This record gives sequence, C-alpha cells and structure tokens, in this order.
Amino acid sequence: MPRNNSKKALLSAIVAGALTLGFAGMMAKSCDTPPKHQAQPANPALELVDQLASRLVLGLESDATMQYTTASGAIVIVSQSSPRRAYRGGGVTYIATPDGTFLCHAAPAPSPAKGKKAAQPSVSCQEGPGVDTMSPSQAKAISEAFGGEFLAPEAALGRLATIANGEGVRTDTSKRGDAQCVSVSATGLRTETACINPAGLLAYFEGTTDAGKATRLVLEYTTPSVTAEAFVPPKTTVKP
Repeated sequence: MPRNNSKKALLSAIVAGALTLGFAGMMAKSCDTPPKHQAQPANPALELVDQLASRLVLGLESDATMQYTTASGAIVIVSQSSPRRAYRGGGVTYIATPDGTFLCHAAPAPSPAKGKKAAQPSVSCQEGPGVDTMSPSQAKAISEAFGGEFLAPEAALGRLATIANGEGVRTDTSKRGDAQCVSVSATGLRTETACINPAGLLAYFEGTTDAGKATRLVLEYTTPSVTAEAFVPPKTTVKP
C-alpha cells in the first residue's frame, strides 16, 4: 500500500507539471487500478503516452544524475532525489526542494591579468518558497531559465498528450537504443517524440518547449546516484 500511495503521489506531481488538460485527464486515468476486462481506450494515442508516463513515474522515484544536450548543443545536468530536483548548465542553477527554490545566475569572470589568479564568477540568486511537486509555473520557470529550449521530463510528456487530444491524430512507436519511443502528430501540429529508457528516465525528446521553441533533448549519460551537494545553491556573491 505505501508503494502504491507513493506512485499515486508521483502521478499527481506529473499532472501538476503538465500544462494541458489532456495530460491531466490521461494521468488521472492512470491513478485508477484498471479492471481486468477494461474497455478499449477512447483515445489510443493517449493510451500510448500513458504507458510512457507510467515508466517515467518509476524513474522519478529513483536517485539519478543525468546530462542532457539541447538542440543548440547546450548541456544541462539534472539531479533528482524525490522530491528534490536540480538543473544546472550555462551558468544557470535551478533547485527545487521542499525547503526552498533557488534560481541562480553566474556571470563570467573577467580574464585575469598575466600572473594573477583567475577570479571567481559573480553569482546572484533568487529564493522562493519550497515545493514538493512540479507545478505549471515551476515547469515554465525551468524552461525559461535555460533560454526556453529545455523542459522538465513531465512537461515533455505533457506536450505529447496535448497533441494526442488534437484532430487527425497519428501515432507511431519505435525504439531508440533500449528506450521505448512514442511519436504523436495532429492536424496543424508538428510531430513530437519522447523516449523513456528502462530506468524510467527521459532518454530523448524532439518537440516544442513551453516557450514555443523547437528543441531536441538527448540523454548523454546517467548515473544511478546523486550527491547531497547537488541540491545546495551556489554561494551568492552579488545581490540579485
């Protein structure tokens, strides 16, 4: 029972992080135990996305450190230890824990004079209230913090669910290495693809972010562990 309750809580977190009613409805369906003789799903496309979401939920329960590259080649390091999350890359740090949220920016340090020690970059941080779930506003803030070309895994599946609720929906399934992929397209909307690996981690996403930017996220490597320091914000050296 505790395991089941934990899974339901994580499903609720994904619902909160998704920016569409379609994804919320699909995930609400996942929270119920299906009967042995369940009727055929009214929306096969959402059923496929639901299957990926179920695998993602298991991944969110685990400790992991992941490195993603975006379409522009930027690197984002994601650390997770439920319910704590941290995202780092390009001088940006975004940390979300029940104790507080932190958005920090590090300004490049000037080049040191010859024979002088390199100066440390100046860091400014903004602190907000703690959270233990992914809200729509937080998902948007994460995307914006990284120039609008990155998005959280929950939001990536939310994008697919949005399209699955459109008109003229078409779906496809495939494999990317050992990851299971689902592609969804609809009339007037581009095809978007998400892949979840056996560990329940987002391995690939090609689609649109909350900022409306086309992007591609590729999981370059992952380790099944995370350090406590990952959730400690950098020391502020200048006022935000």
